Amino acid sequence: MLKNTLKISLAALSISLCSPSSSVENTNQPTAPKTAVNPNSSENLSSASQIISYLNLMQQHAQALGPLGSWKKGEIEIILNLEKIQTIEKQTKLRLIAKGISENMAEKWSSVGIVAEDNYWIWVRDAVIFPSGVYGTYDRMLWKSNLDGVCGVAILPVLTNKKVVVNLNYRHATRSWEIELPRGQRKMGETEEATAKRELREETGYLLEKTTCMGRIAPDSGVQASLVPVFFAEVSHSGETNKEFSEAISENPAFSKQELKEGFSKGYIEVMLHGQMVKASCRDPFLAYALFQAEVKGLL
Repeated sequence: MLKNTLKISLAALSISLCSPSSSVENTNQPTAPKTAVNPNSSENLSSASQIISYLNLMQQHAQALGPLGSWKKGEIEIILNLEKIQTIEKQTKLRLIAKGISENMAEKWSSVGIVAEDNYWIWVRDAVIFPSGVYGTYDRMLWKSNLDGVCGVAILPVLTNKKVVVNLNYRHATRSWEIELPRGQRKMGETEEATAKRELREETGYLLEKTTCMGRIAPDSGVQASLVPVFFAEVSHSGETNKEFSEAISENPAFSKQELKEGFSKGYIEVMLHGQMVKASCRDPFLAYALFQAEVKGLL
């Protein structure tokens, strides 16, 4: 059904760009007033490539982008019918203008499709119907590595003395030192286990001896279309790391489960850094999830 809907939408867009009166009705979606793409309109032409790229993405990577959903079942339904997309864009634009947003910005913020992308991320804006039956738009972010599998992995490295190896990592986004699990992006075509082994070696120098996938965490289900597998790993040390130039991992201390729990309770763990005692934030959701899973599964 999804592929058929996308083929119809792509065909309709091609026809509409040649004929302003052409339209294709998708009877599987709730009805909406008819609109047409005017080939002489700069507004329509400027968004045509954006819509085409978006529909191609939805068609080629339907599994990674998830089901369309049904607003009648209480879900947020994604709309792929071109006429309804245009209607939703217009309604969203008017709603933004009513809130005091300028017309130019309202038009930009209501435009459906691929909003932006780089070598890591794709920023998508969907036309949707909310469970209330109201039309609107909803943004989400997708790791490009997520298109052919998981976006990346996280590893809970455990030594023979049951202490957990972590990264003391300076994060650009929070502008602070953080206690975190080793984790990283999966390369295209790489297996989850191979990613875990590579990332652990690169960031900590430890070698993965035995691993168990404990589950998958949604880092931010409000905006990210990603599920990250979290591995329990028995490790041995090799002494060599191979960090990327952009990483700011200072060292790899090891803490007991109780020390980490206390760190979460206080919000920080005191560590020695460049000769000074620093309060490194202890709030990593991957670490919290991994500790919980390891404990309930009897692994730690």
